Amino acid sequence: MIYLIITTCLNNKYGKNDLEHRKRTYIRSISKALEFSKHLHIKPIIVENNGLRETYLNQFAGQCDVVYTENNLVQAKDKAQNELLDIKEIIQKYNIQDDDKIIKLTGRYTLLNAEFFNLVCTTNFDAYVKFINICLMKYCINDCALGLYAIKAKYLKNFNYQFKQSPEMEFATYLRRNVKNISEIKHLMLVYCLAENFRQLLV
Repeated sequence: MIYLIITTCLNNKYGKNDLEHRKRTYIRSISKALEFSKHLHIKPIIVENNGLRETYLNQFAGQCDVVYTENNLVQAKDKAQNELLDIKEIIQKYNIQDDDKIIKLTGRYTLLNAEFFNLVCTTNFDAYVKFINICLMKYCINDCALGLYAIKAKYLKNFNYQFKQSPEMEFATYLRRNVKNISEIKHLMLVYCLAENFRQLLV
């Protein structure tokens, strides 16, 4: 089975704080992701980590599951840790099996087409990753885009951040050391919206 986990955090601790901008980008980006996945054999799940309550994410409840966690309360060195806790909680809640594929999408980032979803659905790699230094926008063998990737669940179950390097570098290094069958993606066709300044990048 293939799961699409869309990670969200409506009340962010990291980056620029603009709740209206976050709302607009989440609604636009999630709508696109659900549109591109609806005709594929993908189960979409939105996860938000500020506790169970009524939010504008509930408008998507007719199209996918919306799950609330409390993982934003965890004091972490980087938001990637809170995000990983959310993903692991979804894996446990849905009893996701080791060889099931998980597509992870940062909810504020906008897909331009369904190409990535189609690739994951029609091929059998263990991971689908773009290796890149986002700051430099250049290929890097041990750095990657965390905004969108796909991977078999067993590898996420066994991964934890050590924060000796950036989250992107630690995840890329883990993949290089532990996953043999990787599809290296050239173009994710994903518009990043950086949390620090809302700068947009096509990755």
